[in-house]
Amino acid sequence: MTAKPMQSHSLCIAIADKLRERILSHCLPPGSDINDGALAQEFGVSRTPVREAMKLLCHEGLLTAQPRRGMAVTRLTAAQVAEAHHLCSLLAHHLAQLQGQRPPGCMELTARLYAIAQARLQLALGPAPRTAMMCSATPTAQQRTATAL
Repeated sequence: MTAKPMQSHSLCIAIADKLRERILSHCLPPGSDINDGALAQEFGVSRTPVREAMKLLCHEGLLTAQPRRGMAVTRLTAAQVAEAHHLCSLLAHHLAQLQGQRPPGCMELTARLYAIAQARLQLALGPAPRTAMMCSATPTAQQRTATAL
């Protein structure tokens, strides 16, 4: 009986990972509405694990709840981008300082915060050209030119 909640939790994490990848690669660009029903059908699951994954991404700042509309990929303001950049700098410095000390749990927490701050920057600034190519099967002329260079 305890296997089912663990399986459900793993499913939620797997869906969140796939959605996070799509968001950070801009396959789901900022402002895109997220349809939990369509995602549930795509992943072959009920809406519950999809909604749990969406809540997780909402807590990470990658999705934003819209009253009476559902969820959408977060659009960051210039101030939020500057804040995320500053936070990344501070956390990178802190991680470097912790490298020799390794206080229990502190390094892992700081690394997780750093990853979240980097994800917010990637959300705002967009993917590397190589990552953008993975979003569609047929590359645009601009994408073909970028890879030719």
